[in-house]
Amino acid sequence: MSKIFIFRVAKIFTLICFMQVMPLTATTSHAQEPSAETQLFAKTLSNSCLKQWETSKCLTNISQATLILAANYAGDLESNGMIGAVEQIKQNCAAATAGTKGNYPAYAMKSAFTECANMIYDVSEQTNIKPDLSFYQLLVSSIMCLNKDRSCPAIEQGLNAYR
Repeated sequence: MSKIFIFRVAKIFTLICFMQVMPLTATTSHAQEPSAETQLFAKTLSNSCLKQWETSKCLTNISQATLILAANYAGDLESNGMIGAVEQIKQNCAAATAGTKGNYPAYAMKSAFTECANMIYDVSEQTNIKPDLSFYQLLVSSIMCLNKDRSCPAIEQGLNAYR
């Protein structure tokens, strides 16, 4: 895993944990409730991915979630006049969304998801327009589990709450 990705993921994951946007992390009474769409995909991932992140079904579901995340974020960017940033998201997330139309090896999808997550992070830093952080957390968490990160059991425990 590249050092750049690790830094980006660590920074955004720390931000997400601090903001406590999803029950994947500790929650308080001030936690923002994830959108219904995010909760649906958390449930979908909990049913298809726990302990089997590299399966075709799981990768397809991560790809579908990434498609929605990227499309919604591109829409937010476009409504704020950030057309160049929209193009960056489209170009760098296209491969990550390809899994909605076919089966690809896990290593290829993991790389595509990483590229998309990195671009979303970069664009959010450049524009100061943030994606839906709870949805973004699903993508980052999926990448971490695909990379067999040691935090995956805790991520899976959080996702299990959506079953």
